[in-house]
Amino acid sequence: MRKLTRFNVGLAVVVVAAATIAAAAIGGTSRSQAIPAFSASQLDALPGNDWITPAGNLGGMRHSTLSAITPANVGTLTLAFHTKLTAPQVGDPVPEHGGEASHIEYGGVLYSEDLFGRVYANDATNGKMLWYYEPNLKHFYTGSQSGPTTAGGQKGMPITSASAVAATRGVSIGDGLVFVGESPVAAVVAIDATTGKQVWSHVVANINMGSTLSMAPVYYDGMILGATSGGDRGASDIAFALDAKTGKPLWHFNLIPTKKSQPGYDTWTHPLAFNGGGAVWASPSVDSDAGLVYYATGNPIPYNPIVRGPGKEYYTDGILALHVKTGKIAWFYQAVHHDMWDADQSQQPVLYDMQYDGKTRKALAFANKDGLWYILDRLTGKPIVSTPEVKVQQSKEAGTFATQPVPATLDPLTPQSVPNPSAWAGLNGPDGVPFNIGSGPGASFVAVDTTRYSVTAAFGSGANSSRPASIDPTTGLYINESSPSFSAKKAMTTEQVGTLLEGQTFSNQLSASLIGTPAAAVSASRLEAMDLKTGKMVWHIDHFNADQQKGAPSIAFSAGTLTTGSGLIFTASANKLQAYDEKTGNLLWSSPTLAGAITSLPMTYAVNGKQYVTAFINSSGSNAIGSAHGEAGDLYTFVLP
Repeated sequence: MRKLTRFNVGLAVVVVAAATIAAAAIGGTSRSQAIPAFSASQLDALPGNDWITPAGNLGGMRHSTLSAITPANVGTLTLAFHTKLTAPQVGDPVPEHGGEASHIEYGGVLYSEDLFGRVYANDATNGKMLWYYEPNLKHFYTGSQSGPTTAGGQKGMPITSASAVAATRGVSIGDGLVFVGESPVAAVVAIDATTGKQVWSHVVANINMGSTLSMAPVYYDGMILGATSGGDRGASDIAFALDAKTGKPLWHFNLIPTKKSQPGYDTWTHPLAFNGGGAVWASPSVDSDAGLVYYATGNPIPYNPIVRGPGKEYYTDGILALHVKTGKIAWFYQAVHHDMWDADQSQQPVLYDMQYDGKTRKALAFANKDGLWYILDRLTGKPIVSTPEVKVQQSKEAGTFATQPVPATLDPLTPQSVPNPSAWAGLNGPDGVPFNIGSGPGASFVAVDTTRYSVTAAFGSGANSSRPASIDPTTGLYINESSPSFSAKKAMTTEQVGTLLEGQTFSNQLSASLIGTPAAAVSASRLEAMDLKTGKMVWHIDHFNADQQKGAPSIAFSAGTLTTGSGLIFTASANKLQAYDEKTGNLLWSSPTLAGAITSLPMTYAVNGKQYVTAFINSSGSNAIGSAHGEAGDLYTFVLP
């Protein structure tokens, strides 16, 4: 495996070197204890007093063993502190998807990232800011002296970068350092956890080719593990490992094989391949005993299957397991062949152990955006539950793959078939042709071609990385948020696409409104509990968008889930932090209305015997690049009286 200092991006070979990016550290020294070089056992363990990895542990379970806050007393939670973070300047660039960061807590200090990429250290008991790190965003500015001055001291007007589409998703800690991915420059940065000053920075990809970072990097065994997420803007993405002390590249893996010598090369149509894809939106999970790291990989690009040509298109739309020390492939499981639906995996894989057929299995669960979910043996990549390849609707024009893997015994997270199929008779798309709808086990895999609008499970209906799932190992429940809905898509002809392969336009499918059709009644935001042993849905709660049309407020689950040792689920519904009973799904507590919608992940920790629950409003202001913004974020933390 070649070193990361030279790698393929798209069709071009790009040479990069470690970069030092100046930044300001503002504030005093931290009162926290020194952050150690955590052992594998510390990182593997379910969190208790401290929350030291982005998802709680290396397995991504988002489950805390803390139990002081219970179903009986959660209703008495009160605000411990509310901290407003530093305000950015007019013109500061903002990721298109805003802030969706997870928190880290260790030694009584909260470490957070806002939607502008700033990193903060706050006292975990009172919210007092200890320091904050100001990234240098000069790459986003023209250099003109006539524009506004940013908080980082840059002048000039903001420029649009392909990398700005990324979301900010948090930090990781280890060996005295805080690690963050800086989206605007596609760099991983290490910050001194005591002073907030930058220690090193390394550019991992070329932003001019569309590359960016959109995940919290993961610290493990002296390494920083991550991957790029520029696939939807034409980048050929990579997974990588850096030395945590120096930022030196250790290995990388091309998520789209670009040479005949690379496994998976023959699964693409040539020379149409390599226009981008394989974005990794969520942090990887790690099995330290097996020495494997797991990445959920995104869709191929362009979206139009006709432009790409037929093929399975490895390593998109699946789970990729690499040997963590070398970056060499262990196995790959593809959940969607030749994706034309944007039905990729953007949820962090969740690792757990459970008995199946009388044997304890090392399992891995993950969800698709089409609402299907899968359970694999994480050592081999083979399904633990029956997952046959099911024949699906075909289009020779679109190069549809003959079959798709559909779990036979796992209830879908969301409906796969449109409601009342008979009611669709006579309903036409904007082209005057009847809608194409699917049926049967593979109903969500409706062929998308140029002849008509095909109705399929909509983007984001299963799960996405801004709303990760959690697993309670004591109950065996998989707690997830989803958005049941349908959309209608039609592929462009190659003549309509025109010079796509030379351009930067990748959204080359036409969309049709389903308002007035039976599918419109399905659109909802859902919280659900799935039994990992049986695959059955235990309960679910739906907030239907149709209710808003009747005068009810718009409500959406928006932050991902957190489970605790007392049987609570914490999540957010728009601008309220909420607690639900894991056994029944009953709402037990809702915070007062907060300053904005919560899109960052809730987290819990304990200091001096008190359990806290914290949420971060991290998406205030406009979500458009270069416009004026308000506060960078509001940190709300609750505690029992």
